[in-house]
Amino acid sequence: MKTTTTFSSKHLVMIITMTVFSFSSMTTAFFLMGIKAFPYFIGAALFYFIPYAIIIAEFTGVYKNHIGGLYQWLAGHLSEQIAFIAAFLWYCSYFIWMISLFMKIWIPASILLFGEDLTKKNTTSSYSSTSSIIGLFSILAVVVMLFFVSRGFKGIASLLYLSGIMMTVLLVASLGGNLLLWITNRPDILPNLTASFKVIPTDSSSEQSLVGQLSFLIFAITAFGGLDTIASLVDKTGKRKKQFPKLLIFSSFFVVSCYFLGILLWSGGTDLVRLKANNSIHLGNLMYELMEQLGYACGHALSLSAAHVQLLAQVLTRFTALTLLLSYISLLSTIFYLPIRTLVEGTPKHYWHPRLKQKNKHDMPIYALLIQGGLVSLFILGISLGSHYVVFLYNQLTLMTNLSRAIPYLLVALAYPAFKKKQLKDKPETVLIHSNAYAVFLSRSVIISISLAIGFQLYQPLSQGNLLQSLTLLMGPLLFTLLAYFLYQRSHRRKELTQNS
Repeated sequence: MKTTTTFSSKHLVMIITMTVFSFSSMTTAFFLMGIKAFPYFIGAALFYFIPYAIIIAEFTGVYKNHIGGLYQWLAGHLSEQIAFIAAFLWYCSYFIWMISLFMKIWIPASILLFGEDLTKKNTTSSYSSTSSIIGLFSILAVVVMLFFVSRGFKGIASLLYLSGIMMTVLLVASLGGNLLLWITNRPDILPNLTASFKVIPTDSSSEQSLVGQLSFLIFAITAFGGLDTIASLVDKTGKRKKQFPKLLIFSSFFVVSCYFLGILLWSGGTDLVRLKANNSIHLGNLMYELMEQLGYACGHALSLSAAHVQLLAQVLTRFTALTLLLSYISLLSTIFYLPIRTLVEGTPKHYWHPRLKQKNKHDMPIYALLIQGGLVSLFILGISLGSHYVVFLYNQLTLMTNLSRAIPYLLVALAYPAFKKKQLKDKPETVLIHSNAYAVFLSRSVIISISLAIGFQLYQPLSQGNLLQSLTLLMGPLLFTLLAYFLYQRSHRRKELTQNS
């Protein structure tokens, strides 16, 4: 069964760029900080994103034919035990995220179909609540996603490509609309840019100002997430395997450019002070409100009739909802398959029951996918039925995943100098970085950035007097690590018994 997919270099660059780039992160950065977001994004790009992209590119270049991903990278340069624990932490963070995404897709779906978010409204029926209806639809979505993913990687690849096209069109529409406003409303550009530069945080106290600045720095770092997911596709890219590392690095610069150009054009085309004064706008509906207002502004700039202005605003709003809906579905199809594939197929066979590695005719680990789908559905069912304890547990698990996702990235950066030393010795012709000293610099830069992010995640609730939340953040990685350690020890005992029998 053929499991690779042929992409052109341009297609791969678009898929990588639009997987990492987040339209919501761009609009949120503009809304929260305006042009003041630039220094934070520059710092995040220079000291985290671009160094990490180079590290990932080097690993994928060497392990382009391996399906183990993160596990494979760490096992050969730290230890098998650390690699398994890191892979398990990585998988757990994606598992919790999946639950959230399955319940979140109904927001853009509602806006697309009805022009507003109905998920926060209470139903008048005495037999069912809004949350239970969303839960049932979400479980149905899990079943549909399970069926879709089980049909093979080709469908996932096609969805990634379509999502990339839609996100590209949305980005071009937003940038083009703002560029039109720059051209037609020239007297307003400088005042808008000045207002964007002078935007004041809501809490100006010294301590909260420091927390707010740290908070936005971490936001800028997380805005560049997703490289690890897309890097797991390297063995599926057919003839482009050798080019993949360079395309990854090229795409990373493209992502940075999209953020900077987007924030700049939004800042000049929109009065941020007036936007913040609108109490109906919050981070949940920000993207849709911005695109709707852009539609009205462009319609007036083009001297359209009132009916056509209204139509343009509705088209942009609903196209944004359609793009975000497709983006969520594409992301779900990717993380429904790749993390479980890395954990089950990419690790040695003694870790899991043989049936978990068994594949269907489409080369998919069908039993592992079924178990994952069942567990996700159970969590959704518990949350949607409104059980206080299950909802509390889910909220705590969501907090726990913040660190659980960051720790594997830190370990990858930690393993990079040893990987580079071995690579320079064994295969110097495959390297992108030809200096051990530069490799150490890249590694330390990423480690410091992630450590800063972790430190702030722990400090923020403490600064607000919420000791329980800080303890929960620490308990998450500890809980998942202990579970991974138990699985690791159990599998090795079973392996030794098998060898001795």
